Amino acid sequence: MPSVDVTVVGAGPAGIGMALALESLPGLKYTVLESNRVGESFRRWPPQTRFITPSFHSNPFGLADLNAVDASSSPAIFAGAEHLSGTQYADYLSFVVDTAQLPVSCGYRVLEVQPRRLGGFHLITDHGELDTGCLVWACGEYQFPDLTPFPGGQWCLHYAQVVNWQALETGCYTVIGGYESGVDAAFNLLRLGHRVRWLVRRPTWDLPEVYDPSLALSPYSRERLREMEASDALDIVYDADVVEVAIDAKGGFRIHAADGRHWDARVPPVLGTGFLKGGGAGQIADLWEWNDEGHICLSHIDESTRIPGLFLVGPQVRHDQGIYCFIYKFRQRFAAIAREIAQRLALDPIPAKQAAGAWGPFGNAECSNGCGC
Repeated sequence: MPSVDVTVVGAGPAGIGMALALESLPGLKYTVLESNRVGESFRRWPPQTRFITPSFHSNPFGLADLNAVDASSSPAIFAGAEHLSGTQYADYLSFVVDTAQLPVSCGYRVLEVQPRRLGGFHLITDHGELDTGCLVWACGEYQFPDLTPFPGGQWCLHYAQVVNWQALETGCYTVIGGYESGVDAAFNLLRLGHRVRWLVRRPTWDLPEVYDPSLALSPYSRERLREMEASDALDIVYDADVVEVAIDAKGGFRIHAADGRHWDARVPPVLGTGFLKGGGAGQIADLWEWNDEGHICLSHIDESTRIPGLFLVGPQVRHDQGIYCFIYKFRQRFAAIAREIAQRLALDPIPAKQAAGAWGPFGNAECSNGCGC
């Protein structure tokens, strides 16, 4: 039976970025398992969807591209674009894998994870079994949408289920949800000539006292919102706390709010209400401890508080200091995990320069030390 020191599950930006950090540890035997293709979640984006964080080549001046997974590459240079499409970004990740010759195995689905009594994990995949000392879970969230945020959610079209906005029939659409995916859905529908009723619980574009794009709209989405507000084809309904979607007698849809209001729609409402808490980490839900809000509890080095040797990377990482749901945030956690693994295996640690300054003088070095942002 094959055995490795570390297994990374998932080959999106979190998994590939983590692999690059592990690659710097001499003598480490590790592998990356991906159930589909490198960057699969991004390949499933509608072709109209773009990154809300801009890419720009500032590496020569000591500041990495916001969407890069290592300090030397730049999605902006690779794709020649500032706001990349999903396919462009997935191709960038594949380029990084090929250039660094990372040990990524695609088409390997992990079916079961069994913690071993004396430490480590036994993995059962659709291509055989594998023993690993440490396990890094990097499965993201896009492929794990919350399809039933309220009763009747199954009758709706979730943002993550849209293959191409251009394929939708002409009509009047109702979009539920006021955060990033709700903005993108409304924007693309309007641009394609549809009428849009947009139901938002609260205006996420009102800036909080301390601005954080994880809690309020990004500047890119705010810019598009201003463009949408000028359209007569958009009707924004505020304080719309949707609690149910039902099918009416004519085969249409009735959307109910908590305050008793309702709206009728002839086509399925579009859900821009987000993804399952924990995302892909929910595949091994019993190996994590979950707090009262449904989020995963982690140590200061992003290790499971229930099973030693199990680490989480990616947008599901949360600490009291912040939410790490952007690439430029969660990439700063890679070095802390790699350094901890090196220490446990008595390997040479990551060079101090790389660990503390990998993201340039304007990077938050404390993040890579596991202290949070």
